[in-house]
Amino acid sequence: MKYSCFRAGACGVLLLLTLALAAPPAPADNGSLPMLSAPGEANASDASAAPGAASQPPAEAVAAVQGLLALAGDRRAAFDPQAAAPLLDYILAGPGDGLDLPAMDGASGAMSSEIMDSSLARILEYAYNPEVPAYLTHPSVIRVSGWEPGSDILTHPGLWTVLDTLDAPVVLHGREFEEITPDTFSGGYYRYTLDRALVLMRYKGRTVLLSIATQDGLSDVGKKGVVLDDGNWQYFYSGIDGLTRGGMGWMDTYMYGSWSVTAYVENPGGATTTSVVFKWLRAGWAKMNVVRPKHILAGCRRFADAFNAVLGSDRLPPAADLAAKARELGALPENELERRIVAYAAAFEKAYADHPELAGGDFGKLMRGNVYADTLDRAERVGILLLEYLKARLGALSLTEG
Repeated sequence: MKYSCFRAGACGVLLLLTLALAAPPAPADNGSLPMLSAPGEANASDASAAPGAASQPPAEAVAAVQGLLALAGDRRAAFDPQAAAPLLDYILAGPGDGLDLPAMDGASGAMSSEIMDSSLARILEYAYNPEVPAYLTHPSVIRVSGWEPGSDILTHPGLWTVLDTLDAPVVLHGREFEEITPDTFSGGYYRYTLDRALVLMRYKGRTVLLSIATQDGLSDVGKKGVVLDDGNWQYFYSGIDGLTRGGMGWMDTYMYGSWSVTAYVENPGGATTTSVVFKWLRAGWAKMNVVRPKHILAGCRRFADAFNAVLGSDRLPPAADLAAKARELGALPENELERRIVAYAAAFEKAYADHPELAGGDFGKLMRGNVYADTLDRAERVGILLLEYLKARLGALSLTEG
């Protein structure tokens, strides 16, 4: 199956796969650090990064995507359906997959696509519903997230509710914060803010959603985490600056910028949806970009595996039930939230007591007693309980009482 990544910053942050060589202790001037590469990669070009990566999408489709980026963060920018036509025509004709994009603002880019076994209405109701936290539909890549006050989506009745009466494009603007799960190679995780524009429209008889996002400013510095069980969406977060693996604990890494346009195009009959993403990412340390197109594509595939596992499950609760559970857990009194998260932390410690990366050092200290629970703020605690609830409903292993 082909895959695409659906949000802007979360997918593709396999950004330090090129750092497989152990690094020496940091010199005093980090600005002079050389860029490290895995063996055999130092002279590799982006064009060889993935199957089919030697070719690129048509220039007019790429130009249309880059023009759409102006909508994110600028309410005064007007949406022109005709300007998006080259992109949508390319998708309707059958897009490529795993393709490189021309570099933009020093960022590497890649494009991927997927035929999803889900209606566009279902995607909208779950993945673009402000009452259903994004980490429930994207649990392998998003730890916590939320829309900031003033975002149009918070007052809109729901994009899925206007599909039957859609006769003109609906454009929503907003800002989101996201904190991602640990990177599968480095263990680093990051928090950042996105400006996003959503466009729901019809084009040549098809319903289309355009999700357009740009990162606003620098991310927070990368912090040390551990991927414990990616298939069961279980991760460890230390809150300690740096990277976990490969002798890279000293590195102050950042996501410097990300830009993406994802197009969801309803297929005839409405049972499936073609999803195509164009994404650019610049990330690394000392202002050097270490991202390659293949890293973006690998992150997108990790992203889509979990997205499809959630939306494709016949055990997925109705979106209204997930929203109600989010409100219930969000309103828990502090003492009850504390009781539940301490119980989770005890189960977490028992489940991963023998994990080699959590046995000693700073991580081992966090795993003893209630220390780990004490590192979690309220939003992180609610997020854990809500995700564990979803796992239980889906029939996966859960570490909470429900």
